[in-house]
Amino acid sequence: MSFYLTLLIAFPLLAGLAVMLFSQPEDGDFPRWAALVAAVGNALASLGLLTGAEVGQYGWVLRNFEEKRAWVEAFGIHYWLRVDGFSAFLILLTTVATAVAVAASWSSVKSRAHIYFGCILALSGGMIGVLAAADLFLFYVFWEVMLLPALFLLGIFGGPERRPALYKFVIYTMVGSLLMLVGVVFLGAQHLSARGSWNFGFDALYGLPLSSGPAFWAFLTFVAAFAIKAALFPFHTWLPAAYSQAPMPVTFLLSAVMAKLGVYGLLRIALPMFPEAAQAAAPALAALAVAGVIYAAFTALAQDDARLLVAYASISHLGVILLGAFSFSQQAVVGTVFHLLGHAVTTGALFLLVGFMAERRGSTLISDWGGAARVMPVFATFFMVMMLAAVGLPGLSAFVGEFLILLGAYRDHQVLAALAATSIILGAAYTLWWYQRTMFGPVTQPEVARLPDLTMREGALLMPIVAAVVALGIYPQPVISAITPASVTYLAYFGMKPDEAPTAPPQKLDPPGHHSSEH
Repeated sequence: MSFYLTLLIAFPLLAGLAVMLFSQPEDGDFPRWAALVAAVGNALASLGLLTGAEVGQYGWVLRNFEEKRAWVEAFGIHYWLRVDGFSAFLILLTTVATAVAVAASWSSVKSRAHIYFGCILALSGGMIGVLAAADLFLFYVFWEVMLLPALFLLGIFGGPERRPALYKFVIYTMVGSLLMLVGVVFLGAQHLSARGSWNFGFDALYGLPLSSGPAFWAFLTFVAAFAIKAALFPFHTWLPAAYSQAPMPVTFLLSAVMAKLGVYGLLRIALPMFPEAAQAAAPALAALAVAGVIYAAFTALAQDDARLLVAYASISHLGVILLGAFSFSQQAVVGTVFHLLGHAVTTGALFLLVGFMAERRGSTLISDWGGAARVMPVFATFFMVMMLAAVGLPGLSAFVGEFLILLGAYRDHQVLAALAATSIILGAAYTLWWYQRTMFGPVTQPEVARLPDLTMREGALLMPIVAAVVALGIYPQPVISAITPASVTYLAYFGMKPDEAPTAPPQKLDPPGHHSSEH
């Protein structure tokens, strides 16, 4: 049996623990180098997820990595890991984003570096575990493992207003976790009642007969837990506070990966395990998603702090992604997963750029800038590329996901899809206005005139992100093709046939629920 997925999870967790235990508080070099080596090594190792792919009926089928071992047999709990088209690219995103976050923190962490870098690695391991888990109880364990280092990073290394942000984050996190635990126990008990044994495996819970009343309330426990993490309106208020107070590389990691796990949880657990409740609640949930799109976009327009502007922009774009999650068409599902990647690279890069601005100017207030393109032309160029990507310019990553989501959502939610499309106009308004006030015009602040341009290290961090933005925008087909087979299986849980799939040679596709273990 393969231990590949276990190694991807355990390596950053153990490396983070080692960094915290075997480093001295005053020693900043060892934690930095150890974390960088561990993060880059795990990122390179995660490329193995793309090996062994084959062409199937609906597209590029990724190799089926799977590990399953008995854990708590009396309650049907297994140590079960599995990766498919929904999770493979998100795991790859997590490992690469971790390496970027470690490198971006190189000079900004002055004290307690062993705790900081250890928590970054532990956070990465927990997030990979969430994405790889195929047992609901194991998923919950990794969900909690993921949240603990995030709390430490915000509470210890956050900004001057970190305490209120931390309290809000803790309250939302605890409520979501408790609600999820209720749902986990409910599903396990329902399996016991229906089939005579405890079981928390995803495959055993898909299609489980559920009585409509209790099932709907259990469905809401999962939706609430994942909606909090995905910042669904009105459960979004923790996000701007946390993003504005966490260290910028941590904010980059939270925005690029952690917020996406709420959407992933909806697609993997909440919606397919409760198909009838999901379809009944979809119109209301889609309406909340679109309300968040518009509300957050207008709020972003009113911001003078660049960190808050990007935070609200992130909520607005997450609303579009959530609209796709609550639309049961193949275009919307594929677009949702694809846009998780596109939104991650664009929003994450914008937070990195804001961090570079804060290091130079000591301020993220837009009013403290002006005319920076005159003294920072390379920075302004990178900034413009990421701005256009965030707006959804054709040829860049965000356009593909947004287009597929709006196209797929229009079938079920015509009015909501039309309202969500206004995010393109509003997004252009707040991003381009931000760019104009920051980069153009006369240099009115003497401090701006003395700012240095991007360093080689900063440019090296941004170049792979720009390359990903362009590659996903110009040639998205390989990623779309890999996501499509998983979307076919996903739609089958709702009794739906796939829409017309991307062109690929015909080949037999395994039916939903059929998975082969690798031995």
